[in-house]
Amino acid sequence: MARQKTDPLHVVVYPSNFNNDNGHKMLYVSSNAREEVGLDKLDDFCHEYENLPKGYVNRCFEALMYAIPHLIGDHKRVKTPIGSFYIKPQFLRTMTEDETVTANDIWLGGIDFRPTKEFREAVQRQFHSIQIDRRNHPIDTNYYSQRNPELERCLSSDANGNRYVTVEEYRRATGLSAHSARKCLENMTKGDNPILQKTKIGTTNVYTEV
Repeated sequence: MARQKTDPLHVVVYPSNFNNDNGHKMLYVSSNAREEVGLDKLDDFCHEYENLPKGYVNRCFEALMYAIPHLIGDHKRVKTPIGSFYIKPQFLRTMTEDETVTANDIWLGGIDFRPTKEFREAVQRQFHSIQIDRRNHPIDTNYYSQRNPELERCLSSDANGNRYVTVEEYRRATGLSAHSARKCLENMTKGDNPILQKTKIGTTNVYTEV
């Protein structure tokens, strides 16, 4: 069993580019976590601390990669100890009640994940304090306005193999505010060699890799 951690939760507080009514810059806070742990390291961790056979976690996820889409395809919400997976259909455009809705007006917007209360509480128990790393300058939006590792990690593929990202997905990956994430994605649609192309699907802007 892994030891209970006593490390603080590291967060970054930084000023935005916007002022409040009194002329003071508004602040944002985000997680300072940037290192990714892959499935192999997760498997090693469970082998060392939970006495699971080597490769067991890898095999479980390989099975889940088949099982969860299959069950969702049967119109089921898949509930696990860490959370639930379910489809998120969306309109391709804004529609009103006086219009006739057809299958061509709807697309599979994505897969949503909702963590369970028990899983959220288990994560919260890992942190007994908060350590603030304050930045005296806004996040460098120029860096996030070009191809970067965070963009690569949050690009998803549709049924045709086209890779895309939304503002919310990019915001979560970078720690940017929603406004800054949208601005950076917009910047990547401009110029002679744009990285992304914006398409509005319902009320959501989708940025597809060029």
